[in-house]
Amino acid sequence: MGRYRLRSSTLNNMTLLTPFTYFIHRILSIKEFKWITLRFRPNDRLAIVLPILLIILAFSVTGCNAGRNLGAQDKGWSPVVASEGVVYVGSITGQVLALKDDGRSVQLIWSFPENEDESIGGVYNPPVVGPELLYVAALNGTLYALDKRTGQLDGIGWSVNVGNPSEPSSLVSGVSLSPDKSIVVVGSEDGNLYAYDARTGVLRSGYPFEGPEDMIWSTPVINNGVVYFGSHDNHIYAVDLLSGTEKWRRETGGAVIASPLIFKNRVIVGSFDRKLYVLREENGIPVWGDQSSFPGMNNFKQANNWFWAGAVADNSTIFAANMDGNVYAIDTEGNLRWKQQLDGPIASTPVVMPTGLVVATKKGDVKRLDLSSGMINGLPRLASEVRSPLSVASAINPNALASSQQDQSDSVFIGTQDGLIYRLRVNSNQDQSHLWCFDSETKSACSASKE
Repeated sequence: MGRYRLRSSTLNNMTLLTPFTYFIHRILSIKEFKWITLRFRPNDRLAIVLPILLIILAFSVTGCNAGRNLGAQDKGWSPVVASEGVVYVGSITGQVLALKDDGRSVQLIWSFPENEDESIGGVYNPPVVGPELLYVAALNGTLYALDKRTGQLDGIGWSVNVGNPSEPSSLVSGVSLSPDKSIVVVGSEDGNLYAYDARTGVLRSGYPFEGPEDMIWSTPVINNGVVYFGSHDNHIYAVDLLSGTEKWRRETGGAVIASPLIFKNRVIVGSFDRKLYVLREENGIPVWGDQSSFPGMNNFKQANNWFWAGAVADNSTIFAANMDGNVYAIDTEGNLRWKQQLDGPIASTPVVMPTGLVVATKKGDVKRLDLSSGMINGLPRLASEVRSPLSVASAINPNALASSQQDQSDSVFIGTQDGLIYRLRVNSNQDQSHLWCFDSETKSACSASKE
């Protein structure tokens, strides 16, 4: 596998078992189990202990409703991002692909690494598109900044082993780019938050931030000079972007792996304790007090499973998808407007479009929900499981779409667990269809619909 060799297997065989949300997380720190990990590298701890726990739990959950397997056999989750007529993919073969999108088909522009015998291990969250560089957090513990035109590290590109240079921990967290495009931030499985100069890859002064006591899978969000993220140590953090100092932290009842949403001066993120936390941006204090995440609700206090997906919002409503298969719509006063039950767990972060909320279940069913009522409009079913966040096109250069022949704004882009990449048009009730499908493993067109 060369210098891009996979170094960790963090999410392999990760099974969600609702009744034992905290048991799995807590037992890893019990003294009787610590001897197991002493002879292994720190980033292999979960890979070594988790199979043992699953054997124990297999005898404990007879008759219980076990959650769905969210592992990816160390291949990543086929995350995708579209920008200015190009689609970027973290493939299950451990490569990053750039595809030229003409609206009806795509053509491969470049792949990294070019040698198919080499791999970056896998990618779990979408790459981030900058003015000149494409930023990718890889499972092999390396943060890549690729020339987005060529896919090369040579020239303006760079890469850095995050954390311990000789043995970096896996990067499950996605990358966040500051609004002025000068700083990139990423969380690591070593429990630290890192910030680098976006142009050179030099570690910023004041970093790493070493506050968390457990892994970071949550993709950070930057707003008004502050970085917000969650940790497996059950906390939500706010860190000053420039100095790397902690501003505040808020404890929850479970691991926080979702990416926070910043909405109307509030930080909104779900936890594995099945609650959605709505905190004041400036100090982390719950908007409606410590006693309830949802005051004023008579029919809803918490969900029935973990919040794995990040929350999203339009101008007036927060939409939170849960592993219990429900989408919860909550207004700005904390009242439940509606909830809609879909046919399977939801691990993929939805997207808000002018025509509705687009949601994909883990089973590959894609739905468009009316923003005001939650009424379901079906979209074509996909051929495989969906775990990575859904994506809509972004424009780095405001004039780019005006000069481009291809407007991607009417579509949602989805990567599946078998490496298929879809573009679905979602612009009206009468015109909802697959525009194209691309197999990132064979690098060729594929059938767009499930038989």
